[in-house]
Amino acid sequence: MRPIHIVFDRGQGEARFSGAAMPRLEFRQALFRSPLPGWQRRLYPATLLVTTTAIGDDGRKLMVDNQSMRFSLLYNSTWPDPVFLHIRAWHYKPVELRKGLRVAEWTVEMRLRDLRLGPEEVMEIMVLG
Repeated sequence: MRPIHIVFDRGQGEARFSGAAMPRLEFRQALFRSPLPGWQRRLYPATLLVTTTAIGDDGRKLMVDNQSMRFSLLYNSTWPDPVFLHIRAWHYKPVELRKGLRVAEWTVEMRLRDLRLGPEEVMEIMVLG
């Protein structure tokens, strides 16, 4: 597994990558940089939506799986800063397919949901995959 550093900002709202092997992701760290006060209230309803797609030899989608990683699972109201160095609450479940299906390509797309980033705000996610 190799580290993947994902940066979301106002101009970059999603991250995509693909490969020939089924993705196995381990979320390790997250950082929300914002000059605005009250980050706890803004981040509480937000999620990182992870969409995994299996594509067959003929280019058709064999399966699409969506998993929501809730930021509210990472902290409580006494958490001092929006820095999460040891994520243990986000568990990505690898996709299960029927036996005999041939997958030519896997794609993973990640995007923030319920968090609109301002001009000076950045969300960084570190994943092993």
